[in-house]
Amino acid sequence: MTSIKDRIKKASHNTKRIPVYLGLDHNLLDEYQQALSDLEDAESRAPDADTSTYGDSLESVPTSQAVVEQRERVQQLRDRLDEYKVMLTIRPLDDDEWERVRLAHPPRRGGDGVEADLRDTDSQFNTSTFPGGLLRAAVVDPQLDDEDWGRLLGTDGQPALLPMPQQHQAADEVLRISRHRLNIPFS
Repeated sequence: MTSIKDRIKKASHNTKRIPVYLGLDHNLLDEYQQALSDLEDAESRAPDADTSTYGDSLESVPTSQAVVEQRERVQQLRDRLDEYKVMLTIRPLDDDEWERVRLAHPPRRGGDGVEADLRDTDSQFNTSTFPGGLLRAAVVDPQLDDEDWGRLLGTDGQPALLPMPQQHQAADEVLRISRHRLNIPFS
């Protein structure tokens, strides 16, 4: 049996891999979402289609020709979408790191300098820049330099390659692994 000291020495930091999509063709995304809807319709019209017993697995759903063809279409579109996917490996931030990022992105102030800008009224940080700051602090792979980050998150005069909704979604994952309890039920 391995001692706790040995386990600590061998342990690596917690990480999580998350997908982001760079240069995504939103028409392709719309086409994919429509194909998913069409697949759901085809499955509901399939003979003996009791989808309540099939779960999320595409392989176990009734196989009329229309369903088979629509599954193939969904998979083709998914493969095309995945060409835009980049995986980022993030790590949780400890309390001191979190606070440094928060302080580096203070809430915007209104015209008089006292009241918070409406976009940041309910936050303790700048809601536009904080997500990018979290990502910069938490991404451990791939290794990115300032130029890469500038292109991903945008700079003055240069739009972000990673749109704000994706920045927020990725930052939410950093938040989740940094600030929320680990919930592993006891057996």
